[in-house]
Amino acid sequence: MTDVRADALAALRAVRLWRTAEDAAVERMAARARVEEVARGRILVTQGDVADRIGVVVAGSVKVYNLSVDGRALTFEKVGSGEAFGAIAALAGARYPATVEAATDSTIAWLPREALFELFEADPGLARTLVTDLAGRVVNLTAVAATQSLDVPSRLAGYLFQRSLEVGRTTPAGLVVDLGMSKGDLASALGTVPETLSRALARLRDDGVLVVRSRDVVVKDVGALARLGSGFER
Repeated sequence: MTDVRADALAALRAVRLWRTAEDAAVERMAARARVEEVARGRILVTQGDVADRIGVVVAGSVKVYNLSVDGRALTFEKVGSGEAFGAIAALAGARYPATVEAATDSTIAWLPREALFELFEADPGLARTLVTDLAGRVVNLTAVAATQSLDVPSRLAGYLFQRSLEVGRTTPAGLVVDLGMSKGDLASALGTVPETLSRALARLRDDGVLVVRSRDVVVKDVGALARLGSGFER
C-alpha cells in the first residue's frame, strides 16, 4: 500500500458502514481514495448531482441539507470525522437528494462507488452491517422530515427534549442543556431563521418551560418539552 495518508486511513477504519471489515480490505479501499482539503462553506455535493462517489470526513464536519422552494434550508444531519455521507444515493446509482456543505474547514476522502461494491464482494457478510446502518439513517431522516409538520416552538421543544436526555446536567437551578451548536446553526437545523428561533425560545421562556442563556438553556419543565415536542400540546 502506497501514498495512503494515515489520517485518512484512520477515518476510513472508523466508518460504521464497514466497521466489521478486515484491516487489509479497508487499506485496499483507502488506496483508491482521493483526499482533499476544503474550506468552510465549500459546497461538496449539490442536490441533483449524479451520485458517483461517497465522501468520508477525515477531519472537521459537514452539514447535509435540502433547500425548499421558498429558499429555506432543512438540515438533515451533521457528519463528523470517521463518518460517511452520500452513501445511500451512491449505492443506488441515483442522484444526491441533498446538498452537502463544509460546516468547518475540513478534510474529505472521496471513494468511487465501485470501491465499496468491491469491498462487499470480497466480504459478503458486510452487507448485513451496511443494511442495518443505512436503515437506521433512513429512519432518522424520516423523523427529521416528520418534524416539519410541527410549528417552530414544537420543533425546538422536541430538539431540546432529546438533548436533555442525551446531555442534560442536573443542577440546583434546573436541568442544564447545551444547545450543541450555535443558534444560527440550530435555526437552520429546525428549518427556520434566527429571528423565528428567538421568538420560539422567548415563548418557551415566557411559558416557564426554560431559561435561555448564551450557549445553553436551563429546563424547568421537561414534561412540557416532551408534550410540546410530540405535537400533543400546541
